[in-house]
Amino acid sequence: MTDLQELFHDAVAGIEPADRLDAIQARTATPARAARRWWYAAGGVALATAATVAVVAVVSDDPAPKPGHHHGEHGMTASDPAPATQLLPVYFVGDSPVGPRLYREFDEVPAGDPLQAALDRLQRPASDPDYRVAWPDGSLTSARLGDGRIDVELGDGAPDLTADDLATQAVVYTLQAVAGDRRPVRFLHHGEVVLDDVTAAPETEVLNLVSISDPAEGAAYEGPQAMLVARGRASSYEATVPWEVRDADENVVLSGFATAEGWMDKLYPWAARIDVSDLPAGSYTFAATTSDPSGGEGTGVFTDTRTIIVR
Repeated sequence: MTDLQELFHDAVAGIEPADRLDAIQARTATPARAARRWWYAAGGVALATAATVAVVAVVSDDPAPKPGHHHGEHGMTASDPAPATQLLPVYFVGDSPVGPRLYREFDEVPAGDPLQAALDRLQRPASDPDYRVAWPDGSLTSARLGDGRIDVELGDGAPDLTADDLATQAVVYTLQAVAGDRRPVRFLHHGEVVLDDVTAAPETEVLNLVSISDPAEGAAYEGPQAMLVARGRASSYEATVPWEVRDADENVVLSGFATAEGWMDKLYPWAARIDVSDLPAGSYTFAATTSDPSGGEGTGVFTDTRTIIVR
């Protein structure tokens, strides 16, 4: 692990989503088949100064470059211009067998203040059409690191809030993940406290029990050795995460399962490598689910999906 990778890991250890570096690495595992080139700026927290620190790295086939070290033709140096975009985790609302839950996607947003960029992204439609926005445009105006908390200023169009609302938890989960810190979130309106020090609810109570970090929505694969590297998080019976690739007619053309690192108390990372090189060119759906030992008698199967393209 490089120095920069260790810095990324330290910044997100114990924070949901802790697998965001894996997501970036997965997106660049087959760059010739990727839908687009990804840049990443991780929002770290400088506790001593209460300032947001942007750790920026170019993502390529090579290991992440050390800060200030020239890393070949496609690397970065301290004098290189900052990338125009950054990749941030953002939580949206979607349906599940037990009602609405939070779903996460990694979105490319303009470079700059990562907290503000994430707040702005929360108010725009998700890349995945299965997710919906919980915050109308203009209802969240600013976010900043305060004294031991994250302060969010609400706009005039903000809905009435409680700490347990999914809309509230979407903000809390998103900003804590971006900041790399579990500090509570305080909501204000015109400087007056509306909700004070909201913490993240337990993952198994508010998150969909399976999530896909990779592939990204619309990711493309091509070539004789096209490999889909799927990653995500799940809380599934006996840590089993079934997956399928379905064609445009919803026929299952590939299937298998991944094994997560744990289950029950929270969502744990899972990963699978899937050879899609023999599939005819076209649009497919990649689906990851929870395992259902009840045979349909229990709460039901939790699912997350992504559209992928095979060329």
